[in-house]
Amino acid sequence: MPVLPEPADRESAVLHRDLTKSYRQFVGGDGVYLIDDTSRRYLDAAGGVAVNVVGHGERKITDAIAAHGAEVNYVYGAAFTSPWQEELARDLAGVTKLTAPKVFFCSGGSEANETAVKLARQYHVERGEPRRWKIISRWQGYHGNTLGMLSVSGRPSWRSIHDPYLFRVPHIDPPYCYRCPYGLTYPSCEVRCAEDLERTIRLEGPETIAAFIAEPVIGTSVTGVVPVPEYYSRIREICDEFGILFIADEVLCGYGRTGRPCAIDHWDVVPDIITMGKALGSGYAALAACVADEHVVEALRSGSGQFVHGFTYSGLPLSCFIGVQVYDMIEDAGLFDRSAEQGKYLFDQLAVLARHPIVGDIRGLGLLAGVEFVADRETRRPFPPELNLTERIVACAEQRGLLLRQGVGGANYGSGGDHIQITPPYIISRGEIDELVTLLDGVLHEVSAELL
Repeated sequence: MPVLPEPADRESAVLHRDLTKSYRQFVGGDGVYLIDDTSRRYLDAAGGVAVNVVGHGERKITDAIAAHGAEVNYVYGAAFTSPWQEELARDLAGVTKLTAPKVFFCSGGSEANETAVKLARQYHVERGEPRRWKIISRWQGYHGNTLGMLSVSGRPSWRSIHDPYLFRVPHIDPPYCYRCPYGLTYPSCEVRCAEDLERTIRLEGPETIAAFIAEPVIGTSVTGVVPVPEYYSRIREICDEFGILFIADEVLCGYGRTGRPCAIDHWDVVPDIITMGKALGSGYAALAACVADEHVVEALRSGSGQFVHGFTYSGLPLSCFIGVQVYDMIEDAGLFDRSAEQGKYLFDQLAVLARHPIVGDIRGLGLLAGVEFVADRETRRPFPPELNLTERIVACAEQRGLLLRQGVGGANYGSGGDHIQITPPYIISRGEIDELVTLLDGVLHEVSAELL
């Protein structure tokens, strides 16, 4: 057991996100389990927040970090590079289906998406179209918590308090079939949610649009929403028709989470820019990346020759070194593909939860699952927000030794709605999936009984 920090009962000096609760202290990890300061083990069914993929307490990584300690720890990325940045960039370029891509490293997904948006803007300026500045995104999409990315995100509950600072971003309807915004059903709907992109482009003026950004599989806002098969091919057609870049935000759903290296690969569509994060460092480093296709980079190279952007910790040698270790572990263990196999087993087992009347929808892809809860299955009416149903489910699960992540923003277009996120490490075994589902089943029995 490691030496513990200050006693847990001492008043914290941390500005926590929830100032009304007492935070549990975790001091260790073992595979898919986290260990608190009382030595109790918890099955981490959320991977933190879809971050840890190779497991907690992985000695291959921590031993490599210790050995790396005597090597260079920092160089300024705007002036120098390092062998680890170069190696990881080649690794990530090979993960995508982009043509001869270039990689810009960041510390987190918000930075990666800021990078993508600024790159898209400069791409059009360098090509002589300076009027193109608008980014179109989707309601219930999430792209980060900086003011810039909060503007782009479509999560009303997080946007409202900061609304005076946000810039205007056109948002279109999400491909959320369970709560279709048009009251239609697939396939007779003719994928109207994709056509909403063309409608919005024409209303805004095609000459003003720089890019469209979307999470291929929606993350924490309505976890696990998977668009219908035709959706992204139509999105790609519309973007090409109007000369707009397509940015795939793979920060949560990418890097093997859905059973493919990139989630967008499930639709056989190639975007212009891909952002990655979370899984890149597996929680051992703050690491993210923006990966741009050759034609995007060439516009800058043949124009000003500069990318007007940067962060202090872009390409940090230590972070990139850790990223290489994570990539090697994923490759060696075949984890990019394993998520598909284990994900199928996960969904087969999660199906038992349908016996609980409060379970409205079980959805997702690979090891990215969302469970939505409703007060009435037939009408899909959500529970009243004041019940705090999701918070009760997550708290009950924690008491039973299961860590889940609650969906953020409300599944019912920001007006109530409850769901949970299940995103375990890729190394999770079938036995551990059985344990996860058994614990969750018990949680739903307990919480459901309280509602009667």
